[in-house]
Amino acid sequence: MTLRELSQAYLEANGNRLLPNTRRAYGYDLDLLVRFLQDTHAEAVTVAHLRAFLHSTAESAPSTLARRQAALRSCFAWAYRNDLLPADPAVKLEPVRLPARDPRPLTEEQVAALLAAIPAADKRNRLLFTLLYETGMRVGEALGIQIPHLQLNSVDGGYIRVIGKGDRERVVPLIDAPRTLRLLREVLKSLGSVGPLFRGDLRKGGQVGDALDYATVYYHFDRYLTVARDKRPAAFASEAGPICIHRLRHTYATQRLRDGVPLPSVRKLMGHKNLQTTLCYAETEMETIKQQLVEARRRRR
Repeated sequence: MTLRELSQAYLEANGNRLLPNTRRAYGYDLDLLVRFLQDTHAEAVTVAHLRAFLHSTAESAPSTLARRQAALRSCFAWAYRNDLLPADPAVKLEPVRLPARDPRPLTEEQVAALLAAIPAADKRNRLLFTLLYETGMRVGEALGIQIPHLQLNSVDGGYIRVIGKGDRERVVPLIDAPRTLRLLREVLKSLGSVGPLFRGDLRKGGQVGDALDYATVYYHFDRYLTVARDKRPAAFASEAGPICIHRLRHTYATQRLRDGVPLPSVRKLMGHKNLQTTLCYAETEMETIKQQLVEARRRRR
């Protein structure tokens, strides 16, 4: 079996298990490996080959290298378990050390500027970015929502059934997402009873029944962010680096902790597997509290 055949077999066998974004990223990484090793047979691949490949892309960001190594580990472990290879060469790879990164929530003024930059006519996009902000969903989770996953009611708003990382399912309540609920009811009037909630534009190459793709979401986010920066520069004056869409999720978690929602509840809302992941938001919120105390003391003086 060639290395290309192995990578294709792995992606086909695991297509339903991997999130769409992860599958695309792993496919890209494995294609880079195939081109790097060229005609090397899959059984002839050693840990030295894999180390050389990773070294050839060492200029990439640590997070990219970690994902690339994860793709190698997953692919070769799957091939070994299914008796396609006599050994797993990736098992001896040294793990990539990722630097600790604290969550960086957006301010309320920044979020307001971003949402205000979305034209009222773009109901799909207004719903998507409002949903990400008011529920803390991951982008992939939102794009995976099907119409039957929505259970709305007039008592507490209802909930959305979400499929997260590792195919773990959770329920996201809408009791604290008033703008999302209003936009949902508007958008659902033009959609049927089946299919994805967020769909591509047929006039711009989208396919009937296909969900919106990641590239389009990121394109619109950057576009609206540029408009927000231009209209309200003071809100973004302290932001030296780029702002990514994932920071909407950081903002949600930080705000829930600030509102007094217990840590275990925030963990469930966020879909974190471990409480330790949620704790980083609590630490960030403590820094915010310290800053507020310093400001309060300064005002008293």
